[in-house]
Amino acid sequence: MELLWISHLLLNPRPEVAELFAVIGQDRATGLAERLRDFWGDGISGGAGELVILADYAGLLFAPNLDQLLEDLPVPTGDFSRVGLRSESPADRPRFAERLGRLQREPKVRQRYVDLLGAIWEPMRSEWESKGLPQVLAACRRTAERLDLGAPLDQVVPAMAQVTRKKSDWKALIDRAQATGRLVLTPGYFGGKWSLWDLPEHVVLGFNGNVDTLGDAQSMGQRLAPRLRALGDPTRLSILFYLSERPTSVGELARQFRLAQPTVSAHLRALRDASLVVGTRSGGRTVYQVDRDPLERLLGDLAESSGVELSD
Repeated sequence: MELLWISHLLLNPRPEVAELFAVIGQDRATGLAERLRDFWGDGISGGAGELVILADYAGLLFAPNLDQLLEDLPVPTGDFSRVGLRSESPADRPRFAERLGRLQREPKVRQRYVDLLGAIWEPMRSEWESKGLPQVLAACRRTAERLDLGAPLDQVVPAMAQVTRKKSDWKALIDRAQATGRLVLTPGYFGGKWSLWDLPEHVVLGFNGNVDTLGDAQSMGQRLAPRLRALGDPTRLSILFYLSERPTSVGELARQFRLAQPTVSAHLRALRDASLVVGTRSGGRTVYQVDRDPLERLLGDLAESSGVELSD
């Protein structure tokens, strides 16, 4: 699961995981991300998820260390079209089945895969052994103690609230796995907030073993507040909507909204400072338009922090 998280973060870097890339080194991280993305080339953005599926198939999900799995990567067997993976998108399920099929049919692919995962894991090994593993084991003990005392799962694993908000049927999946003894809880060290895998024999719920719910909420609030403040004025928000449809100059905005040009300039300055609009020179005047990438990141951050799933 730790290797799965690292591979996911390589493909989906975020500002809050800067320490991870400091350990690997930015250039090396970029190179590993390119190798990982190009290895399968099927568009799955979740990293090396097939490794967790493979470990479950081979009965090695509870192996005490990663070397045991990588030194003799098992040849997957079975009908991969029935792997389950109700936690994954309908588009990704056959892609994971194809990955497993290639690992089964092509020994050279299997060896290159082991080499790639080893290259990703090696720079993280020292920190994992010295810091990560002790913290995860402590989190395992805390989790087990609270469950033994009768605490409900959603209190023991705060990420449960986000998981079940993202997909309502995931709660039923987790409840069934817990009732049948198939649920595996995995506190993480390198990982993000949560991860859910519906495997052939188990359902794995990964979560950050050192999560600080209050601290995360405060950090997210501080990070998003300046951009949200820029959208707090109805006129400014209307200008943003207008610019999303057509690039426009200050003078034209002033005429359309019947405002003084200095007023429009002040609104644009606030939107520009929040990285929501960008101005470009065109024919002796500056034309403003919505900067879509930062706006998409803002919406994505809001969705992630509230557990809402945005449609593609």
